[in-house]
Amino acid sequence: MVDLARRASASLILALGAFTSALAGESAQFDAIGYSEDGRYFAFEQFGIQDGSGFAYAEIFLIDLTTDSFVGGAPFETRIDTELAPVAAARAQAHADAESALTEYGISRPAVPLALRGDGELADDGLSIAYGIPSYGLAEIDGEYTLNLDIFKAPSSQDCELFEGSPMGVAVTLQTGGITEEIYRDTRVPASRHCVITYKFYGIFGPFNSWDNSSSVAVLSVWSHGFEGPDRRFIALPVGDVE
Repeated sequence: MVDLARRASASLILALGAFTSALAGESAQFDAIGYSEDGRYFAFEQFGIQDGSGFAYAEIFLIDLTTDSFVGGAPFETRIDTELAPVAAARAQAHADAESALTEYGISRPAVPLALRGDGELADDGLSIAYGIPSYGLAEIDGEYTLNLDIFKAPSSQDCELFEGSPMGVAVTLQTGGITEEIYRDTRVPASRHCVITYKFYGIFGPFNSWDNSSSVAVLSVWSHGFEGPDRRFIALPVGDVE
């Protein structure tokens, strides 16, 4: 009876350990709010339950794709500092805070996914993604664009010595028509990304009824050291030729 009790206790400990590991860290979720009618401005939201505190949060970003910079007072950040507050409450507050800016910059054109990586997708390292521009109905996809990530240690004002030193920066290369070019490279890691562990492609988005690559945006998952484990947030990088 003692051995059975010990085995049952050990099994319970292992199960609880696995359960705790599964809960460690947290993954923000992504929502593409949309574009301006001319495709110059792009807005998105990330939201979730913060690890450690258990507080609901939501953040809205509004980006000028021609300068790759925030506009309109973005980001709009909300956290409900009450345990068990619903994520919907944080999202509603963030949208209320961002409403004037979204209206000012004409964010009314839906964003559509050109390629998307689900969190449950198997056998995907997230370091490359290929896509084309959809056409009408079942017509063939136009063009072929392949993006690749290069991840490297980079300087930052964020102190990450506790997590093995410098955070990771990222570079993005684009392959199309037999030509490969680097379209983005970090020279420093913004402190807002915290102590970055790695990056992965989440998806490619474009404006509704767009028939070219000019306003396409690559959305990257950014995994950083959090209070209880790796935390995910998002960044959006222009990969088209917005005029």
